[in-house]
This record gives sequence, C-alpha cells and structure tokens, in this order.
Amino acid sequence: MATNGVTNGVNGTNGQEITNLPPLYSHCIDDYRPMKVIVIGAGLSGILAGIRFPQYIKNLDLIIYEKNADVGGTWHENRLIANARYPGVRCDVPSHCYQYTFESNTQWSEYYAEGEEIRKYFQRTAKKYGVYKYIRFKHMLKGANWDAEAGKWHIRIQDMITGSEFTDTCDVFVTAVGILNRWKWPEIEGFEDCEVEKVHSANWDPKVTWEGKNVAVIGAGSSGIQILPAIQPTVKRLDHYMSGKTWISPIGFGSEELKNRGATGNCIPPLVFVGINTVLTIISVKHPPEELAQWAKDPSKYLEYRHKIERSVNGAALITVFGTSTQNEFKIINKNAMRKKLEKKPEIMEALEPNWPPGCRRLTPGPGYLEALCEDNVNFINAKIKRFTKTGIETVDGKERNVDLIICATGFDTTLRQPIPIIGEGGISLDEVWNPTPECYLGILPPKMPNMFRFLGPNGAPGTGGLVHLVETACEYMIMAIQKLQREYIKSIVVKPERLSMLSKHIDSYFSKTIYTQPCKSWMKRGKEDGRVVTIWPGSCIHAVVAFQNPRWEDMDYTYLPETEINHLTWLGQGLTLAQERDDVTTEYLDTVNHPPVLVPEEDESSFNLTGLL
Repeated sequence: MATNGVTNGVNGTNGQEITNLPPLYSHCIDDYRPMKVIVIGAGLSGILAGIRFPQYIKNLDLIIYEKNADVGGTWHENRLIANARYPGVRCDVPSHCYQYTFESNTQWSEYYAEGEEIRKYFQRTAKKYGVYKYIRFKHMLKGANWDAEAGKWHIRIQDMITGSEFTDTCDVFVTAVGILNRWKWPEIEGFEDCEVEKVHSANWDPKVTWEGKNVAVIGAGSSGIQILPAIQPTVKRLDHYMSGKTWISPIGFGSEELKNRGATGNCIPPLVFVGINTVLTIISVKHPPEELAQWAKDPSKYLEYRHKIERSVNGAALITVFGTSTQNEFKIINKNAMRKKLEKKPEIMEALEPNWPPGCRRLTPGPGYLEALCEDNVNFINAKIKRFTKTGIETVDGKERNVDLIICATGFDTTLRQPIPIIGEGGISLDEVWNPTPECYLGILPPKMPNMFRFLGPNGAPGTGGLVHLVETACEYMIMAIQKLQREYIKSIVVKPERLSMLSKHIDSYFSKTIYTQPCKSWMKRGKEDGRVVTIWPGSCIHAVVAFQNPRWEDMDYTYLPETEINHLTWLGQGLTLAQERDDVTTEYLDTVNHPPVLVPEEDESSFNLTGLL
C-alpha cells in the first residue's frame, strides 16, 4: 500500500477499499452536452434569444419558428407597406428606452418613434448579429408535447406556404410570443352581419381610407388614442365609442428636455420623483440634425442621454403604491391636465374621469387625443353599444348612427388562454394548469412544463420601467438554466409546486398595497375589474432584474440523464478541462482579473511592516 492510502488505484480509508463506486465518466467538466433549443417568435424577445443563446450556450442547435414573413413581431404586423399600418402607430415610451442595451441607436428621429422606424431597428439588429440564419419564416406553432422518458419536446409546426405539418424535437422549448398577441373583434350582437367596412388596429388593411368619411372608432386603449387624433383632421365625422372610464396621462418622461425642443404644455407643480417639472402635450418631437450628428460622432454623449431618460422611466415605479402622497399628487396632476384640455367639452371629463387612481390601467401619454375630442367633427359617445346594424351602430339609449367605416381598437385577448395545445407532465395541458389562475415562476417557468421557458409570462411583464432591460435579464436567466442542464447532465427542470405557491402568495401580498388592485378593468387582471393581477411583475423593472440575476435553483425539481442518474455529481467528470485535454490555453483567468480597489497608494506601502506576512 502506498503512503497516501491508495490501494490498487482506489481511494481507501484506514487501508480498506471503498466499494460500490459510481462509474467515472471520461468527459471534461466543461464539455457541455449538445442541446437543441426551439424558440417560437421572432419579435423583440425572439431576436434577443437568437443573439444571446448562440453567444453563451455551447454545443447549441437553435431554430426559431416565426409565423410572419420577417422579424419584428407586432411592429412587423403593423408595418408600413403603402399605408399598411394603423394611422398614428408609435411607441408610447421613449425610443431611447425601447432598444437593446448592447445596440444603441443614436439616430432615433423622434422621442416617441413611429412603428416603422422601430421595425427597421429590429430588422437591422437581427441582420447585424446573424439571427436570420436561425429563423424559419412563415412557420406556425400548432402544438407541443413533452416526452418525459426522452426528456424532449415534440413541437408540431405548420408550413404556412404549403399547408403541410411536421414535428420537430428539442431539449428546450422557449416561447417568445409576448402577452398581447391575439387581437380580437368586439363580441357584440350583429357584428358579423354588419355590412359597413371594418378594420382592426392590430390587423390594418392597407386599402382602408378614411378621408371624407363618417368613421366610428371603438376603444380608447393605446391604439385608439393614437388613431383618433391621426385621422380626425381628414374625416367628415368621427364617432368615438368609449363606454368605460380612463385616465389620459399628459406626462412624457424627460419633459423638461422636450419643452426645450419646442414641445408645448401647461405648467403643473413639479413631480420631482420622476424628474418631471412640466406636463406636456407631446405631438411630435423630433431630434434636430445637429444633435443626431453629435450623438453619432460621440456615442458617450448619447449614452449619457440614455442614462437620463431610462432613469426617469425607472422612477415611475414610485407612483404605483396606493394612498401615498406621491400617488395622490400624481392623480391631481392628471385630473387638472385633463380638465384643462377638455374645457371646450367639460361633459367629456365628467364621463371619462375614473374613481380609481391613474396607473390602475396602463397609462399612455395620449398626445393630441383630448384635443381631438373637442373638435367639432368628433362625437364622444359614452353609451354602451347595444348592437351593430347593417349600416352602423346602435347604443343602449336607442340611438343609431350610420357610418362608412368602423375602426376597432378593441385590443387583444387578455385571458392568457392557449389556443394551441401545449401538453406537459402527465398529459396535462397548459390551459388546464392555468385554470383558474395563470401562474409562472418569475414569469419564466410555467408549472408542470419541464424544460419550457417563456418570455413575459404571467407576472413577468413590467408594470413600470424599461421592458427591454427586463427581457434581456430574463434571457440571461434562461441561458443560466440551459447551461445548468448541459453542464450537470440534467434531463429536465421544472418549478416545485410548493415554491410556486409561495411565490404566488408573495405576489398577492405585494399587489394588495398597490394601485393595480383598485376596481378598474385592465389587461393586467385579464380584463376584469376585481380580478387577480396576473400579468405584471410584483415590483419595479429593476427589482425584477435583481431577482433574475440571483437564481434559486433549489426551487426546482430535476430528473437526470443516465450519466448522472445514479450519482448526480458524476458530471464533474474525469478531473480535467477541455483546454487541459487539448493542451490549449489554461491561463485566460489572468486576462480577466477583478482587481480590488487600492486603498493605500504605492508610495505609502513602505510605511507598512510586511515582516511575517509571507
């Protein structure tokens, strides 16, 4: 026996040989197993996955299936081909916040960019980072089934050009289709039989014209309040149907800068908490050519500007706590601004003003909307629609108004129902799992759906703050999870039911103190007035980022591949790294040293007595 206690090459204790040892697998610790990932959707989130997944996941086979003919998601669907977008479509958050952190566009033409400019940004970014090679366009998801024995997802895909269907198989299934993806028509009597030309804001027909016509606009969500001021000057008569109540926020973040750029507005007491000193009516604020040239020449100047705008957007979280002085002040500011703009038709203010605080429903700046309502060719109709007639719309008060065109800005299906069967553990569908309440761990991992990840799943979307930064960090979380599956030879990962239950209780506790649980109908509560908040994150966007950056893998259940099924730690392998086995560079750590801060200048080091420290 050797002096180190090894007997016949086997570790021993007190000269006794250890038996029943697991096999020692010959792979290196960083020789990650191959992984196939299928992503559904090539909008903001899908493009990001197409950039970051190949960057950080080794041995990756990636395919992105997209139902449209190009990237961009909702911005592609509302793309500009002739007039193939609804009039006025634009982002209702500053353009400088609606872009990837790693791909700053110094040349946004406007503070609130139009949809076509946003679409081109995502298209350009996807091309720059080579995402197109992973995408199969005009391919639609038709179903997904989890195979527990194999640890694989079987994904049914339809080729929308040929109509044929096929099955693809993957280790990890990622949905990047967003929350608001299925637009809906009004569910009101007579709609199908109405002979008036109809168009939905989310599926705009390029042949539609409105000039000189009698037009009805139904809905006052973000699309409706953008469409109305865009078409009002050129229609003959505009009937705006809006039976509910809502706040139209006059606030544009970074408004002091916008005022300096020529925006007009009414002075309101300062909102220091978001850096707003003036409430503005923002119609269209373009960045001057000399400023764009400076940003192009000196990106550090643009980065400084991005910091300022994103900080103001992140500060909006402070208005969401119900009953605080900040929230009450915000309500007063909104009320005064709305009254000022509706002085010509004060009855509209009476009809619009809610009994719940601003922010309970998603706030949008609404540039020009209230002003357009006061024009002589606009009828604000607060009565509910009873039915559609052959030639127009009848309201519950018995009045019928004939029109030439009906524009439905009636939004999307917010129930989170899954029209496509997604079948997980034990043959249970995602629809069954989400009945009666949709739940998702951190908005990323749905229960009973192993190896499935979602962008912006239930309670995963931002209520305030920067959407893109949140999505980027959620993507990093997915990457860490996939790397764990690869590195440790794990077959599947799924959230523990008891941990999801704990999270749901925390979510309910958090929202109980916020404005979101006040009695307003909102997509955050699946269109209900008193429903559970199921779409937005329980906290600020920055709060979500910190959570994603600190994963709790102990909240998961795992199954293992044959290599690690007997002993989960055999993934450690044969004791070497790939670089050592290949006689490659093993000292890269010297190039990425994290130097501690120097607290004592070098010239003062002689004052220390270093004797005995070595």
